[in-house]
Amino acid sequence: MKQIYLFLILFFSFVSSVFSQFNNKGFAHPLQIEPVAVYSKVRGNLSYWDKDYNQVKEINKNVSVEGEYKFSDSFSVISSVGRTEYSQTDTTKEVTWDRYNVGLKYGKIFDAGNSQFLIGGGLRIYDKKRNSLFREHENPEYYLIRPNFGLGYKYGIFQIMTELRFQTETNKHGRESKLDEFKRYYQVGIAPSFGIADSVRIFTELEYREPIDKTADKNLRYFNFFPGISMNTESMGTFSFSLMFGVLPKADNAMDRGIRFSYFYFFDTN
Repeated sequence: MKQIYLFLILFFSFVSSVFSQFNNKGFAHPLQIEPVAVYSKVRGNLSYWDKDYNQVKEINKNVSVEGEYKFSDSFSVISSVGRTEYSQTDTTKEVTWDRYNVGLKYGKIFDAGNSQFLIGGGLRIYDKKRNSLFREHENPEYYLIRPNFGLGYKYGIFQIMTELRFQTETNKHGRESKLDEFKRYYQVGIAPSFGIADSVRIFTELEYREPIDKTADKNLRYFNFFPGISMNTESMGTFSFSLMFGVLPKADNAMDRGIRFSYFYFFDTN
């Protein structure tokens, strides 16, 4: 019996010590959802997804670079640039620049013993999509406005970050007329992760999107699962790899599969 008590004491001491690790490293950057923590970083992405439904196959390839600069403990500015190659059965391949965009973010971390809490949000504005054709899920002639809000929690090797996003199209007048039909949606993302070593973290992210007009904009709806892993190096930045699997039926706009490689270089994460 004494041996059992000794084993339990040692076991729970080990578990407690493991879950109390890494508290001084701040919040890890999610691989998919928009983070509400602020960073000074450069991020490069290579991504791919495809969908085959009703004898129509869609393939989307993207390369992008994102920069974020934290100019105070709680505020940062962010922007990105990218290029997308999109093809669909029996149509000409389309290669376009992604929308130019700029955003302002706020994120505040609160210490609570061995835990940390995060609250944050931001606003991102996107330009028109130049030299792009109209497709069902977006109108390239409109601007995009995207506010978001999120919470985070961290205890030892476990972290979780959430995001609530709203997006609307708009025109230069900032209002919708009888001739304009703005597409709008809200989106919820959740990104739990575990540090399995000092330099390795696994992610199990989920994103769910629902259009405001469920009839006209039903093609905006999706629910995806993103398992992934990130590996941090001492001086060469952080490398990550994530997969994408659709949760919804194909009739509800589910994509078949996707993959993303990302590289991060953090200048300051304190």
